[in-house]
Amino acid sequence: MPAKVKKTIFLLVYFISPIIASIIYWIEEPFTYSEPYDLTHRIGSVLGIISFIWMCFNIIIMIKLKTIESTFSLHWLNSFHMHMATSALILGSIHYPLLRIGGELDTIQTRSGNFSWASFVILMILAIIFMSNSLVTKVGKLRVHAFNKKFKYSANKVLHNLLMVSVTMVFVHTLVSFTSTVSIIMRGVYFFFFGVTFIGWFYHKILRKLRVNKDPYIYRKASWDDVSSEITSEVDKQWAIHLIWLNPSLYPCLQCGICTTECPISKVTNGSYNPRRNLLISLLGYKDLLLEGDSLMVWGCTDCNTCEEVCPQHIELTDLFSTLKNQSIDLGKGPDYIVEQAKTIFSSAKAISSQPAIERRRAELGLPSVSEPNINEIQTLFKNLGLEDKLKE
Repeated sequence: MPAKVKKTIFLLVYFISPIIASIIYWIEEPFTYSEPYDLTHRIGSVLGIISFIWMCFNIIIMIKLKTIESTFSLHWLNSFHMHMATSALILGSIHYPLLRIGGELDTIQTRSGNFSWASFVILMILAIIFMSNSLVTKVGKLRVHAFNKKFKYSANKVLHNLLMVSVTMVFVHTLVSFTSTVSIIMRGVYFFFFGVTFIGWFYHKILRKLRVNKDPYIYRKASWDDVSSEITSEVDKQWAIHLIWLNPSLYPCLQCGICTTECPISKVTNGSYNPRRNLLISLLGYKDLLLEGDSLMVWGCTDCNTCEEVCPQHIELTDLFSTLKNQSIDLGKGPDYIVEQAKTIFSSAKAISSQPAIERRRAELGLPSVSEPNINEIQTLFKNLGLEDKLKE
């Protein structure tokens, strides 16, 4: 089946299903309130139904069905998941006050709904802090502390498990609603969507683990993307924490491998240079493996920013690789060509010295002569950075 057809079917199911459920509710609603409160009550209930179904579908998106993952990019799925979860939370927030206008709710209805809504809000806040880079400049210290306490991917899995608990609470809330208590059809609708969601979640969390290794993103890795056989050095936890402190965006890495798959240097070297592996090694704290190993591991990056452009988590990978290059220089491990280029810049303030042929060609094209840089300024900068001594070593 063509990808476009799959996408169309997926989106139709996603958006038409709550409409069908809402129509069934509108027909099955047994109570009539005085106008205009009857219309307000029905609209509020419809918003609650849409919110519940979208939350169920968001869990189905998260269980990484191969059909969905092969049709949509991870970047699109993450973005769609975030926006639709936010939309569902907004609809759920509007649902409650509309129902309270002109009508009273049972205590169990009110409490089950309030607890469910509060749990979704808390999980949304935690997801923004720990699973996206939306507030990276604001949560740097918090991420360092969380990383230090090993609050990472395993804890993020707990957050998603709690989302299933929240959806279960909403399911209970739907079963005690006025319409559900008198309409077996509406109870069937709620059971259907919750049942499909629970089966999918159970498959992903329990059954799927029985047939794949512990890395949940194995299907997205490039064929050469493996690090398990290389780790022999000791862990430098403080080094890893320092990297998170310098670049908090590293924290929510999913290890999906898209950066490696799209990296032009990885393609040319068949994975000898591997952005995902470098980030994984950094987060695990294997400093020696990265900085004392083959210089290509650190210096293969050409600062093209392709990895950042394709990263679904918006991780600032180029900044990490620049930090690693600086640390490599501090250890005296920089490649010879880097040192030679630095010496050229120190002596002429240019990476490529001026050449008569270039000046002659510029004159033929009517271009102005290249202005001479301030060599003293560049040399002073090198001295202040302590690079002059390193170039003499």
